[in-house]
Amino acid sequence: LIVGETGTGKELVARSIHQNSRRREQRFVPVDCGAIPENLMESEFFGYERGAFTGAHARNIGLLEFTDGGTFFMDEVGELPLHLQAKLLRVLQERKVRRVGGKEEASIDIRIVAATRRDLETSIHEGQFREDLYFRINVIQIELPPLRERDQDILLLAEHFLSRHTQGSDKVVLGISSDAKDALLGYQWPGNVRELQNVIRRGIAVTKEEEIGINDLPGHISSIQSSASANLSSVALEWEKDFFALREQYIADFERSYLMGQLKNTGGDVSAAARESQVPRGTFYRLLKKYDLHAKDYRS
Repeated sequence: LIVGETGTGKELVARSIHQNSRRREQRFVPVDCGAIPENLMESEFFGYERGAFTGAHARNIGLLEFTDGGTFFMDEVGELPLHLQAKLLRVLQERKVRRVGGKEEASIDIRIVAATRRDLETSIHEGQFREDLYFRINVIQIELPPLRERDQDILLLAEHFLSRHTQGSDKVVLGISSDAKDALLGYQWPGNVRELQNVIRRGIAVTKEEEIGINDLPGHISSIQSSASANLSSVALEWEKDFFALREQYIADFERSYLMGQLKNTGGDVSAAARESQVPRGTFYRLLKKYDLHAKDYRS
C-alpha cells in the first residue's frame, strides 16, 4: 500500500516495484479507481459472460484476469464502492475471479499494489472502507512524503525535468537561474512533483534565454523570490538565529502573505481561494485559523 498526497509519484513507485520483481516480464496494469463510473466498475474488474446484461454480446475478461502473472495497480483504492470491496477481498483470499453473469471461477496469479491519498483508517471509522480489506492490502506500507518536506530534492528534480524535456527539442535551455532556484525552494508545492514538472515544462516553453529565469516562472512562484529578499532585509539577516528558526519564520511569513493574497483576489471566497491554491479546503481553513485570518474581512 503506497500512501501520499496527489502528485508525489505513487504510480512511479508502483512501476519501480514491478520492474524490480520477478514479474517484470509480465503485464503492469494500472487502473484509477476514481475514474471508472461505478456502474461499469464491476464488469471492468471482473469481466462478463455473453448475455450477462444488455449489450454483452460476447465474453469479455476483466482487468484482474487480464493481469494474470503480472502486477495490478489500483490507484486511489479508497474510492472503491463497498460492494466491490467485498468482491475484491474474496479475489485476494481465493485467487479466483468469477465473471459477471458466469458460474465458473478462473484462477489468477497477480500481485496487488494499491495507492491512496486518503486516510483509510479514517474511512474505516466512517464506514466507507472495509477493515478486512485494509488489513489484506496493507501488508507493507510505503509512505511518500510531500515535496515540501523534502526540499533537498526540489532542485535535483528540477534539473532532471529540464534535461528530460529539452531532449529532442530544438530549444537550447541549459539551466535555471539562481533567483529562479530560490523561488522554487521557497514555494510550498501543493501539487508536489507533478506540479514541479509542469512548472519546468512551462519555463522551457516561455524562456527566450539559455536558462529559465525568475520571470519564466508562474506569478505565484516568481513573487516568492522578491518576498524572500524583503523578508530577509526586514529581519536584518539575523544570523545569530539557527537555520531552522529562520526557516520556520520565513515559511510562516510566506504562508500568511499568500493566504491574504488569495483571500483578496477571491473577495473572501474560501472555496475559490482553496481551488486556486490547489490546497484542500479543510487545510485552507486550518491555515486561516493558524494565522488568525478571517474571510469576512476581505468581502466587499
